[in-house]
Amino acid sequence: MHSTLRCLLMFAGLLAPALAVDNASPEDANPDEPLTLVRTREMSYPHVLVSQNIFRGEVNVAIWVDENGRLLDWLLIGYTHSLFAKEVLDVLPKWKFIPAHLQGRPVPTRAELRFMFKSSEMVRVLATERNLSDQERGEAIEHRVAPRIYRPDELDKPLDAVVEIMPSSPDRLGAVAREGSVVVEYLVDADGKVRMPIIDSSDDDAFTNSVLLAITEWRYAVPTHVGRPVIARVKQKFTFAPPS
Repeated sequence: MHSTLRCLLMFAGLLAPALAVDNASPEDANPDEPLTLVRTREMSYPHVLVSQNIFRGEVNVAIWVDENGRLLDWLLIGYTHSLFAKEVLDVLPKWKFIPAHLQGRPVPTRAELRFMFKSSEMVRVLATERNLSDQERGEAIEHRVAPRIYRPDELDKPLDAVVEIMPSSPDRLGAVAREGSVVVEYLVDADGKVRMPIIDSSDDDAFTNSVLLAITEWRYAVPTHVGRPVIARVKQKFTFAPPS
């Protein structure tokens, strides 16, 4: 029997609570369901760390799963020891994923996961700090190494797009709507690359496709916090209108 963990979904403003389940399958999906992780292989504690008197650790990872349940991208946010990070990055791509559902339809999802290692326990997976108890939150902060994503206003200076390709205009898209907007949220990694875009709202699928195609080519100057390269979360609105 595979143990599964139902994780936080953030899509179109919907926040769904994490929930542990067993024997989940795609047919089990209800109209509104969060992303589900299926542990096809358990993670192991790197016991060489015990000899170094390291009995716990933490790894934070962002993942991006498409509407077919494929893990398209993953991004290491932070970790307390490189061996913990190696274990997560080795095992996570081997897991299976049941896509999140919104109004009965599978949707792409980005989730931020926290893997908690203890030498005497099975590795726990938590979905974002909002689901941690006060004690767990204190432990996470105490043992944390640069494990979070920053808002633009927390950076040393405003994000600077050094490569910026604008989406095509409506008359070239074959869009149903003549005007409208798209709101997209994405991550800018520590190299300035755009990662894991998620559409928050859109007035036309053609507008959506145009925005996603354009922003994947964007490049930013490296985001920094107190002089250190970090990952930033960005939300941006694109407005489409007929040519004047």
